[in-house]
Formats: sequence, structure tokens, C-alpha cells
Amino acid sequence: MNIRVLITRCSALGALILLAACAALPAPEPVDQQTMLEPWQEHRDKMMALRDWTLEGRVGARTGDEGANFSVYWQQHNEFYNIRISGPLGQGAATVSGGPGHAELRTSDGVWTADSLDDLLAQTTELDMPLDLMQYWVRGIPSPRSPAGIRLNHVPVLERLEQEGWEVDYDQFHDDNMPRRMTIRQNDNYARIVIQSWDIPGV
Repeated sequence: MNIRVLITRCSALGALILLAACAALPAPEPVDQQTMLEPWQEHRDKMMALRDWTLEGRVGARTGDEGANFSVYWQQHNEFYNIRISGPLGQGAATVSGGPGHAELRTSDGVWTADSLDDLLAQTTELDMPLDLMQYWVRGIPSPRSPAGIRLNHVPVLERLEQEGWEVDYDQFHDDNMPRRMTIRQNDNYARIVIQSWDIPGV
């Protein structure tokens, strides 16, 4: 038999076996949202009580034709933050710091200030991202400043969050239920966030 014909037949047979195996897998049990709500609220309260934390990760963000990929090192202490951002090989390094009512961006080109992270982003880039909400979303909880729709998984942690017109999908969590991979969308605004590590004092 021609070796190419043999390979083709084996490939087809393998595909059929794989399809049969997938068809035999039971459909995942639907998650009873009401049953999961109380244990998730305990988890939410625990995450809300975190006052000091540090994360390291990568972000790919896009608004229309404007896009950016960068590494991020975010330190949070109570309501105050210090966020270091850098592109590939450390290019375009910047530091964003501030707290309630004040945000500041420092780069090699100068210093910019605004009343909020969102206003600062609007001043300095074409990207449209809800940074004022992000300090909650990265912890896997909605911001308390506005209503939110949630969908829980069986753990329970958030599977999807909808708030202020944004959709946040949680694709993966670390073993301690801190978010690892998430995507954020609103119209043509999109961000993919990978949180490689968390540092939480006392945990």
C-alpha cells in the first residue's frame, strides 16, 4: 500500500476515534447560580478585604486600530497604587501612581496628571480601558461603585462579569482562586490579561 494512502487513512481513523470519544463525554452539569451565590459572596468579601497585593503579568490591549502589548507590575496598598509598565525588552517604560482623586503618569518624556486613572488614560493614549474598575476585576470581583451581572462556575469563582457596558471573561485561575487569565471587551475595545504571579502578604 502507498505510504501516503496509509497515512491518510490512519489520520481519518484517528479523527473518527477522537470524534466518537468527544461524543461520549457527558455534557457538563449546569451550575446552579443560586446555590453557588452564598459561598461566592464569602469569597468576594475576602477579596474585597485584600488591602495589600502585588501582581505581575502581561497585557495585550486594542481599541480599533490602536494596540499595545506590555508587561505590568502592579502594587496596591489600600487605595493607593504604583503600576510599572514596559514594552518588549523594557522599551517605553512608564510608572503610573496615585490614589483617590489623583493619578500621575511618569515617562522619559515627562509627567502627566489627572483626577482618575481613566482620565489619565484618555489624556495620554487612544486606548479605552476601564482602569478605575480594573483593581477589582483583577481580583475576580465586581467594583462596588455600580451594579454588575455575574455568572459563577462550580468552584465557585466568576466565569463572566458584566459591568458598565464591559464584559469580563475569566478563563483560568491560580490554585488559590486568584485570576490568571481574563479577557475584557466592549465594542471594539479589547484586552487580554495574563497574571503570571500574585504576592499577597500573609497568604
